[in-house]
Amino acid sequence: MSVNGKISQSDPILVAGAGGFIGGWLVRYLQENGYANLRAIDVKPFDEWYQVFPDVDNRVSDLRSLDDCHEAVRGIAHIFNLA
Repeated sequence: MSVNGKISQSDPILVAGAGGFIGGWLVRYLQENGYANLRAIDVKPFDEWYQVFPDVDNRVSDLRSLDDCHEAVRGIAHIFNLA
């Protein structure tokens, strides 16, 4: 995080629920605004996601599992939970 309290564009960001309508648009917004280290996670298979982005770390994972949660947040600085 930067000194001024804003999220740095290089900080790793996780969007949980990224396969949904709002989550997908949040990923798009972040990517279009220069945030390059994005991880998108949803429990749904990719063919059910509203949007999938090639330059994003897209993952299908069930965050109801503690082990999956630990893996999802590894190396992440900021989380948007829309799951």
